[in-house]
Amino acid sequence: MDFASIETRARAAVAAGQQVVLVLGLGFVGTAVAGNLARAERNGKRLYFVIGLDRNDEAGRAKVARLDQGSSPTYANDPSLERVIHEACTAAKNLVGSNDPRSIGLASIVVSCINLDVQREAGQVDRLVVPTEGYAAAMRMVGEHMRPGTLVTVESTLPIGLCDRVLYPALCEGQRKQGVDVAAQPPKLAYCYERVMPGPDYLDSVNNYWRAYAGIDAGSADAARDFLSQYVNTEKFPLWRHKSTRAAEMAKLLENSYRATNIAFIEEWAKLAEGAGVDLFDIVKSVRMRKGTHDNMMLPGLGVGGYCLTKDALLARYGAEKLLGLDVSMPFSRSAILTNESMPMRAVRWVEEHFQGALAGRKVALVGVTYRPGVNDTRSTPSEIVGRALAAKGCKVSAYDPLVTHWDECPEIAVSQDATPVVRGADAVIICLPDPLYRPFLADLLKAELRGGAIVVDPWNMIVDACAADFARGDIALKVYGRGDFAVAPAR
Repeated sequence: MDFASIETRARAAVAAGQQVVLVLGLGFVGTAVAGNLARAERNGKRLYFVIGLDRNDEAGRAKVARLDQGSSPTYANDPSLERVIHEACTAAKNLVGSNDPRSIGLASIVVSCINLDVQREAGQVDRLVVPTEGYAAAMRMVGEHMRPGTLVTVESTLPIGLCDRVLYPALCEGQRKQGVDVAAQPPKLAYCYERVMPGPDYLDSVNNYWRAYAGIDAGSADAARDFLSQYVNTEKFPLWRHKSTRAAEMAKLLENSYRATNIAFIEEWAKLAEGAGVDLFDIVKSVRMRKGTHDNMMLPGLGVGGYCLTKDALLARYGAEKLLGLDVSMPFSRSAILTNESMPMRAVRWVEEHFQGALAGRKVALVGVTYRPGVNDTRSTPSEIVGRALAAKGCKVSAYDPLVTHWDECPEIAVSQDATPVVRGADAVIICLPDPLYRPFLADLLKAELRGGAIVVDPWNMIVDACAADFARGDIALKVYGRGDFAVAPAR
């Protein structure tokens, strides 16, 4: 929507008692935040007039156009998202899109949902590129356009120290360009990291989940608390106030690094179980019966994916060294990232060993390409590592996933929403995702469509009990992460 129209509607919204909130970045998180804020209400009245601002480039303009047409700028397999956005744009008329940074000046609250990526070569965790200057530039832009007294909250995952060492100074710099005396009127900056959960409850996870926050000063923290309390279900999910923005930044990174390390830890035990002839899935389930101390032990699998677990421990070390000047190595957390990254390659090696290195022209089927069940997010999936590695060895790779029609990261790999033609006649099948949707049909499909000499890799223990005996009779090899307790057809 053009700026003049947004300005007119924003002023009318303020006159009607609404606050104007601008969401910066209409990606995976920003879309959910914008939709959730637009539906927030009290006594039957909408609390906010929401502006979704994205870059003025081809991709950003396309997102804004979709929003202004009443559609979600970013797809998610949560049916409520499209409904809420459509209703807010067309009926309530309290949600609009913009590519004009002047829209920032209309808001009393700015919520930044810009991604901060970690760029690195696979297999190493020492040479990183973290484009913090891009985020600083965005904060300078916000400072150049926002009114004094505006609350700026950041929801992105950040290195430790970025808020106070980089973002706040950039915000002040932008304000000074307006002629604002930042000593007399310091900007309000708070860090309120997101915990948006992909899947069918994606939209509700913005306000029905535990949220934490911190401010660059007490006034900023108080303002963030008041804002979050308006739309988060604090009765069921109380807010947590951290003592500083650095503490909040570390909390977000520790949370995800802990889970990534937990996943990596089980990998060495999976290898031991395979060699010892035991079932690690059975063992872990028995250990999980110790509630409160061991019930979050992970099961074996192909590895981790998604935007957070694959990088957050690296952001912790980067911030500590580059921004705070600390001498830290964080060996466990960094090693976990490399372990998780290597886990998908075990499946590739098993296929290669089965065919004694003769992979050129082999038909390989990947079952599942997203990074977790029930979501359509394909960022940094283990499937990508597997698919690219096998394609590089000359395999003809195709994939099945009912939630994906086009694999953006691997456009060379065709994805079908019908499993049968993908699996039929495959030389190798790798089950890349333990999606419950596959359980009712996958075992029978594999038994019906595979021929002798094929290999199935099941990192998640999805089909072994249903298929092991039939595969052995049909001369089909079966390999399972963490399972050494069943007979395997000999490699060819």
